[in-house]
Amino acid sequence: MTRLRYILLTIGSLAITYLLLRLSVMGVKRELFLFPNAWQFLDPFRLLAAEGPPLVLAVLIHMCFTVMLVYMSMRRARDAGWKSWIGLLATLPLVRLFIFTALAVVPSLRHTSALDVPRAAWLDRLIPVSRMGSAVASILLTILLVLPLGMLNVRVLDEYGLALFIGLPFILGAVSAFLYNHHHARRLAQSIGIALLTVSLTLLAIFLFAMEGLLCLVMAAPIVYFIALAGALVGHALAQRTPGGAPAMMIFILLAPALSGFEAAHPTAKPLFSVITAMRVEASPQAVWNELVAFSRMEEPDELLFNAGISYPVEARIEGTGVGACRYCWFNTGPFVEPITVWDEPHLLAFTVVDDPPPLTELTIYEHIDAPHVDGFFRSRNGQFKLIEGPDGSTLLEGTTWYTHDIWPTWYWRYWSDAILHRIHGRVLEHIKKEAESEVHR
Repeated sequence: MTRLRYILLTIGSLAITYLLLRLSVMGVKRELFLFPNAWQFLDPFRLLAAEGPPLVLAVLIHMCFTVMLVYMSMRRARDAGWKSWIGLLATLPLVRLFIFTALAVVPSLRHTSALDVPRAAWLDRLIPVSRMGSAVASILLTILLVLPLGMLNVRVLDEYGLALFIGLPFILGAVSAFLYNHHHARRLAQSIGIALLTVSLTLLAIFLFAMEGLLCLVMAAPIVYFIALAGALVGHALAQRTPGGAPAMMIFILLAPALSGFEAAHPTAKPLFSVITAMRVEASPQAVWNELVAFSRMEEPDELLFNAGISYPVEARIEGTGVGACRYCWFNTGPFVEPITVWDEPHLLAFTVVDDPPPLTELTIYEHIDAPHVDGFFRSRNGQFKLIEGPDGSTLLEGTTWYTHDIWPTWYWRYWSDAILHRIHGRVLEHIKKEAESEVHR
């Protein structure tokens, strides 16, 4: 499959997908001038968090588009002289844009063999010929390139999204592997090693320059390393093919700020998630109710999670009774202010959250660092305690939190936020269980 055919077929498939999605949106909303969310084409997972066409139909449309894109990308990769499995990377959100770019630029293998294109002279001056010198130069140049782009996302655009957590890691892997192969073709394992080392040193620099705390870097590391690995595969392939390699890398670099701006200009509504944690308490619902409405001060936690900086509940008190009362759940970083919306004693206590403290304290070697995501990117919206009496007189206590966060990709960060909330729920429920059961046995 030639470059021109690949580009035309991809654009045609994208146009058909867009048309089908738009018809679906119009069919549901009954409005003519409604359009699919622009990010859905780069990140189909946003369909799971956005209002639009019927979910099953929208997912089916995107699956068909993804299958077509992967098939065409695999054929184009073979035509370019690459391993066909590189086309499979088009399944990854946002990475598919970089894959399309690379395959749209690199010429066919039969054309490459007839060309004698010299390497970029300015890179010859920047990158030493020796293996060690080439490794050091490729790592330093990549870090110096990516760190300012990261600052653009975080400090200027105030965005923690796909451009930051997928676009930049991909560039880290692709650029470092490409530069490392500039003078001599290296083995794929060596290119991957340089890419992963570049990621490690970048994360270390972010920590040492007080841009982020250790805990946040640890949580981001799995997806960053995985995407950087995909970038290394593409960068290595581009480096083995001089014609088209350098132009593709330049486009990659230009795509980073463009994607950041695009993401800032096309924000997606923050999805509302819920986390439910349940625990059996050997006490009556009334005894449990008396403890959960306002519980006594807890002991300091010894869990690694909380000692690493995640905020944890300390005690709760309430002013008034019934709907309209206000509950204050104190964490080590401040209080949650929770006006009561449902008071069904002793079965259901529900509340909204009108103010909440920072969700964590950054673990750092400095006294304090200013990480924007600590303030406002994760918000608790509502909560409730539900008490269900068992046939033996015990109580099933369920704690639920509804929350939003503005950090993408949500399918990845929700794993962390759900796990953390389960542990926070568990700390509260375990304390209520202990106090209620001890009160019964007095």
